[in-house]
Amino acid sequence: MNDITSRSEDMALAIGAKKLHEGRQFMYDAAKRYHDSFKDSKTGFFKAEYLESRSCPVCFKNNERVIFNADGGVYVKCNECGMGYLNPVFTDDSLTKFYTGNNTVQSEVVENESDFYRKIYLKGLEALTPHTKKGAILDIGCSAGSFLDLAKSNGWDTWGVELNEAEIAYTKKKGHKAFNQMLESIEFPIKFNAITLWDVFEHIKDGHKYLKLMKSLLTPDGVIFIQVPNFHSLAARVLQEKCKMFDGLEHVNLYSPVTLRTIAEKNSFELVSMNTVISEIPIVNNYVNYEDAYLGDIPHGGRVLNLIDEKLLHENYLGYKIQAVLKNMH
Repeated sequence: MNDITSRSEDMALAIGAKKLHEGRQFMYDAAKRYHDSFKDSKTGFFKAEYLESRSCPVCFKNNERVIFNADGGVYVKCNECGMGYLNPVFTDDSLTKFYTGNNTVQSEVVENESDFYRKIYLKGLEALTPHTKKGAILDIGCSAGSFLDLAKSNGWDTWGVELNEAEIAYTKKKGHKAFNQMLESIEFPIKFNAITLWDVFEHIKDGHKYLKLMKSLLTPDGVIFIQVPNFHSLAARVLQEKCKMFDGLEHVNLYSPVTLRTIAEKNSFELVSMNTVISEIPIVNNYVNYEDAYLGDIPHGGRVLNLIDEKLLHENYLGYKIQAVLKNMH
């Protein structure tokens, strides 16, 4: 089931961690400024008025342990199913407020790194084709429509949902059918052959609710494609709270291959394809050599400590992100 990613799809391996993350620094700075506007300046944590406590978002048990604090948020791990998640977490209204007023720097990064994103997006489209016929595709969290551009050029009928008002306006100008609303408030006139969530599912608090909702929007043979950060990746396990995966606010649920399969099956989806992408080998190698993980420049030769290479890493689902295809079951 695992498909080994190529070095051309891994920017840190291709150009080096330092060059990659120096180029993204403007995005990190903008995100930090916006995140900080929701914090209590005295405590450094997010203001209590925005927060609520919850159970595990996969198994619903209240058996968790705190693993660390990260950038104003508290991450816990479920002792029952192994899920990682923020607790407390922003309320639904607070999250909507946050995303509606968010900046557009992520779309700028996609434009700046268009070759890399094109390869990753093509990999996702190719993963869909064995499992559904080409037709209408809905991209949830479509940003400025870069993935939809590629899907349209490959013969798909493109639709999108995005809460950021500036980005949705740009997506519409490019000719995609797009909505600036919460998914549950939209009445679509058609069913979709495919629904995609590129680095979005980890932002959704109630994954069960949204999988059920997406099921109702699919054709009988429809599929869902999900790319999410991998809670069990080598980088996340080694760097822990220093890993950029743990942003303290937006990444509310962090799945592993096991918990992603669990939530899919609980909602009558078959996980028909799964692999990991993006090794983060240079980042891990910097960190284990006492350098700044993202801005260090330790030679790595494509291996962590000359032991773990890209092939071995992805064979064991230890890549930084998971790509999975969920098939609608009846």
